[in-house]
Amino acid sequence: MSTVTDLFSALPEGYLPKWFLFTSALGIFNSIQNFCTDKLTKRVYAGKPDEVTALGARFFATWTWSVSMIRIYAAFYLEHKYMYDLGIWTYVIALSHYSAELFIFKGCKINGPFMSPFIVATTSLIWMYTQYDYYVKYK
Repeated sequence: MSTVTDLFSALPEGYLPKWFLFTSALGIFNSIQNFCTDKLTKRVYAGKPDEVTALGARFFATWTWSVSMIRIYAAFYLEHKYMYDLGIWTYVIALSHYSAELFIFKGCKINGPFMSPFIVATTSLIWMYTQYDYYVKYK
């Protein structure tokens, strides 16, 4: 238990770093799930579930895992502009992807499995934009 406490004590103050770790944990869970099955991914891409393949799910798993690793590092170093910016970009890319799938490619439908990552990306971007000056100390 001491190790977990030590880990959290190394985070910058505030809830945003903890949010980064939480969304990273969700991303890693999603990655593992995508390596094992494409069942939940087909629910996210309910507009065109027949276009979800095992290869696509594994690619998505790899992408999501890499983004989660960036967010973990960013959680501990939000005071550095480059890490804060990388954290922002992970959510910009996610929001862009899901928006394009909803509005352009019609691969997503507005349902629970789709709304979860869409809301997380949107909320995170707004939160990060409003808290930039609070966290970034080293430009």
